[in-house]
Amino acid sequence: GIVVVREIQEAQGEIEKIQRDFVTKNPKSPVSIDVVRDIVLSSKLSKAEIDKLLKMIDVSLHGAPLYKELKERVEDLYPIAIGEKYRDIEVVNEEGETVHLSDYVKLGQYNMVEFWASWCGPCRQEMKNLREQYAEFKDQGVRFMSISLDDSVEKWKKACEEEQIPWISVRDDNGWSKSEIRKLFGIQAIPFIVLLDKDGNIVAKNIRRNSLREKI
Repeated sequence: GIVVVREIQEAQGEIEKIQRDFVTKNPKSPVSIDVVRDIVLSSKLSKAEIDKLLKMIDVSLHGAPLYKELKERVEDLYPIAIGEKYRDIEVVNEEGETVHLSDYVKLGQYNMVEFWASWCGPCRQEMKNLREQYAEFKDQGVRFMSISLDDSVEKWKKACEEEQIPWISVRDDNGWSKSEIRKLFGIQAIPFIVLLDKDGNIVAKNIRRNSLREKI
């Protein structure tokens, strides 16, 4: 329930504090590079916050292969950092037409974009929660849409019928394994939810259930 989720969030916060303390005290340790990488990948940070973490690592380590790998990974994360404008992507609608995310994102409203797939059990469980939140927020300036990473059009459409999705539902035509969209958004697991503000900026990502409700 809500109590368990909050306990998990508090524990994650404590872990991150310990990690940051380690880097502060050990800026010349190669281990700090791995620690910073963990924070960057697991947290929802802005560009400025990511850069601040990188600067905690001593310059003596900047030539290390691990640091160079971290810098490359960070470059991939910058476009989807908190506060950045969403990147437009091509998707396919239920009629098989190629459309764009920008065709559906409505500025002046908050936009909830969920990535999922028919074969993903946690995604199907999350749909119940999303239907409840859709009923709660659809008339309060929040727009919902789902982007499937299914390889099969038929399985996607069948799942849409089973879930009775009442909001915009489109699909990445490249499916899961070949998805450039998945790489762009740094999606390692689904469901993966991105929340855009009224200007189309990313204000939250990889949040679910009560965290999503609280953020909205």
